[in-house]
Amino acid sequence: MSTKEYVYSLIDCMSEAQLKALADFITSFSDINELVPNAETLEALNEVEDMKRRPENYKGYDDVDDMLKELLA
Repeated sequence: MSTKEYVYSLIDCMSEAQLKALADFITSFSDINELVPNAETLEALNEVEDMKRRPENYKGYDDVDDMLKELLA
């Protein structure tokens, strides 16, 4: 039984008062949509995937000091 199926089976046994308390608890979390990556994060993740597929298209560094000098220039 999956976790989702297990939770559904628990919910089926709950009273209305318990369901209301559960709903209040779940909605008390800050915006649940924060768990979904926003457009900027998705773009960054896609860029990392592209870097993995085509490392020759991206500059690499063997020395952190050189990297920082270039980034801060």
